[in-house]
Amino acid sequence: MSTNEGIGIEKLAVISDSSVYKNINKTKEVKRLEKKRLQRKVSKKYEINKIKMKGGEVCYKKTSNIIKLENQLKKLNRRLTNIRHNYLHKVTTEIIKRKPSFIVGEDLNVSGAI
Repeated sequence: MSTNEGIGIEKLAVISDSSVYKNINKTKEVKRLEKKRLQRKVSKKYEINKIKMKGGEVCYKKTSNIIKLENQLKKLNRRLTNIRHNYLHKVTTEIIKRKPSFIVGEDLNVSGAI
């Protein structure tokens, strides 16, 4: 038994026995975490606390609220990384448990196809 695997953007992997693994970034669990909103908050805080120096230089004052928001953003990024890593581990484990004789992965040149 062999396993031919195609990797893509819309679907994470398509196996030769017609099994399809969805891309984790398109799921509700990942979209619900709203990373964009938190990044916009941090950006706004920086713009509010912008200080113009002599000679046209710009200096940003880092307040305690900015530090708190950045820590929340770090925590969110770590959580997203853990979710993605866990999903990839589950998918690869499931593929290996099928005990294929060999696994083939495709590396497509997407930019060359356009």
